[in-house]
Amino acid sequence: MTNTSQPSQKTLIRKLIEAGTASLLIKVASAGTSYLMLVAFARLLNAEDYGHFGLMLNLAILLAAVFGLGLPTAIMRYWPNHVEKAETAEARGLVSASLRALCVSGAALFFIALILTAFQFKISMLGFSDGWIAVGLLGVSFAFGDYLSGALRAQGSTIWALAPRDILWRIVSPILAFIVMLMVVDGGERVAIFSCLAVMFVVLGAQLLKHKTLTAQLLGKGHKTYNLAAWRKPLFPLWAASILYALIQQADVVVVGAMLTPTDAGAYFAAQKTASLLSLVMVAGGLVAAPMIAASYHNGRMEELQRICKLLAIAIAATTLLGFLFLAVTGKILLSIFDPHYISAYPVLMVLAFGFAVDAMAGPSAYLMQMTKLEWAYLRVMAVVYFLVLMLQITFVPRYGVLAAALSTATGVVVWNILSVTLLRREINIDPSIFSIFKKTKLKND
Repeated sequence: MTNTSQPSQKTLIRKLIEAGTASLLIKVASAGTSYLMLVAFARLLNAEDYGHFGLMLNLAILLAAVFGLGLPTAIMRYWPNHVEKAETAEARGLVSASLRALCVSGAALFFIALILTAFQFKISMLGFSDGWIAVGLLGVSFAFGDYLSGALRAQGSTIWALAPRDILWRIVSPILAFIVMLMVVDGGERVAIFSCLAVMFVVLGAQLLKHKTLTAQLLGKGHKTYNLAAWRKPLFPLWAASILYALIQQADVVVVGAMLTPTDAGAYFAAQKTASLLSLVMVAGGLVAAPMIAASYHNGRMEELQRICKLLAIAIAATTLLGFLFLAVTGKILLSIFDPHYISAYPVLMVLAFGFAVDAMAGPSAYLMQMTKLEWAYLRVMAVVYFLVLMLQITFVPRYGVLAAALSTATGVVVWNILSVTLLRREINIDPSIFSIFKKTKLKND
């Protein structure tokens, strides 16, 4: 039965602002520290080593999506629902099962890394002999980090979810690498990637302790119920979709590095990370709204859900479009901070930035599909889109270089958003895009 006791427009705005302010501030700080981190490593490394570093970092993010099993999204979807229904045993079981599954998948990833290292598979692409071990360990740490970030957000601890990795890790990692390079004559990308790994393990320890503490505080102690059948049903589409999303976001650097040169990969990596600054408000809004979306939808509060999406769409579109104009003016300067030669990647930057702008216009469509009943539709859309992107890249990158990779990715983003918004309107009658401002809702006003 639909819950008619819905918050007013001003109440929803206040709730989103209060919860989103910390998230946005951390994400803004994160963007600054991320940029400083990448610039610092660009200055510490030569162009070829930086290309190896960027490729390994993106490859680790892809592996984290594969071996993260979809749990970062699942915990945000199921935790709020269990807590709202006072299903404490199920919530405790969800946390326990998630951590155990991550341990098993992490061990499997490390074993695969050992095998690849033993056979020295594609070592030249990574730059040093134990590169696969570094990538594997970093992938494991990112998988745990993504889960802990999702779990802590679901538990209402936004600062602990974001600040350790988004700020501290990005500040301390290049500092540690710089110190080590003072003592090691030929450090290069190996020192850079292992420095990132060492700091990441410290961050994970702190976040895991906080997650366990919060779980005990919110749920108390008691038995655990493992509702595996209910959790498993939507887990595969959530997992597969997270992999496809990571591929669309990260694999182009790997494709460029494999098909062109490490130097090309470095320039593309710099342009990609600069363009990704436009995703700040989208990510910050989604971090806060995902649990709210799940709670509103699964408890039948559809008018409240539409209002949440409308408020997010306005904030995301307005700020992202301003950011696009900023990049258009300052893009060459920002790229030159990495390396003066990277100014040639300005067209790549603007193409990728256009993709982020289109994504912003569509609002929180990805979060909405995953938090509601459309996880399989989300997976199918992502599969179609990534197949399109991959075919375009394989066909055109060897012939036309890095710009072809950017155009392929931007095309995928546009197609994805058109399909996802259309599906959401048709299947659940919710419009997450900026065009929802023309859709009336019946939420009462204060």
